[in-house]
Amino acid sequence: MRKLALIGSVLGALGSAHALELKTDLLGTLKIEGALTGYMLHSNNTSDTKKTRYDVGSAIISLSKPAEPFGFTLMGGAYATPVVGAGLLKTSDTTDLFSALPVAYVEYAPIKGLSLQAGKLPTIIGYESAFTYLNNYIQRGLIWNMQPVINNGVRVAYSTDLFTVKAGINDGFYTLSTTDPKVAFEGSIGITPIKDASLSFNFLIPDKDSKPNDTAFPANKREYNIVASYTFENLSFGADLMYVEAPKSSKAGVPEKAKASGGCVHFSYNIKPFKLSGRAEYVKDNSDVGGIDLLGLGDGNKGWTFTITPAYKSGPLMVRAEVSYVKADNPFTTNGKKNQTRLGLEVGFLF
Repeated sequence: MRKLALIGSVLGALGSAHALELKTDLLGTLKIEGALTGYMLHSNNTSDTKKTRYDVGSAIISLSKPAEPFGFTLMGGAYATPVVGAGLLKTSDTTDLFSALPVAYVEYAPIKGLSLQAGKLPTIIGYESAFTYLNNYIQRGLIWNMQPVINNGVRVAYSTDLFTVKAGINDGFYTLSTTDPKVAFEGSIGITPIKDASLSFNFLIPDKDSKPNDTAFPANKREYNIVASYTFENLSFGADLMYVEAPKSSKAGVPEKAKASGGCVHFSYNIKPFKLSGRAEYVKDNSDVGGIDLLGLGDGNKGWTFTITPAYKSGPLMVRAEVSYVKADNPFTTNGKKNQTRLGLEVGFLF
């Protein structure tokens, strides 16, 4: 599950916490890990009404059992998902989107390399994690803002040392939370040509009439994604390329077809106990007569974002700061500005 680039939600991890192991007679060895962190973000130009937010970053406990051949993963608690350039939600509001138990699935691995998962699953799309303590940054990028986060469904995966193939059926952009859930198809083809390099093509194709909900508008977005990564000693690089298309559908609230795209590069330099991470991305929301904003900066807008995050981690203690900058073609803040700078700080404990 934690192989490089095979699951996008753990690619941006700060590094594994010191997981606790609990040996039981009934279930075997259980792994317990998680985080308790708080953060502060200050914006010079706001995208909402609050210039400075103090809140819980992650109050998460993860309980898992390796699939030998049966296993499971449960993640519960409170979690924030701040995004550069976008309005900052309360952690309680973010937690309500996918509930206090955002990840909960069982797994069956009958033979080496083959696994079947069912339940509330992290998406296979993208480079960054839904959970702040597993991310290299306090804030996610705008490309992440277009991607799904959690799916309810079934996924099968087969992997060797050279390649990985995944396929699944799920509820797309969390449409199980609506009165009219729709089926979506997901897939991934990944290759690891050498030990420290990987490349994967991932996609999600929801039903074109999928109705929007609190987690996504619109919710019928077809997503095509390429993720690449390479590590050389203490230096790591990553790339995340996205193309999104929402087909015309009155039921989905999309009066005319909408499109958006983006590309992002990541780097991190890790000399324990210090780590320096950076992200640069370009995003574009195509103008369309339907007025659909797929990006989060406004319909038809485009721009650049830059993020630098130095971090310090010693034992369970984690401290990191962050500077992010967003420059868009058109105003996207409440005071009509085309740019935004944010300063951030996060402090907490990982275990």
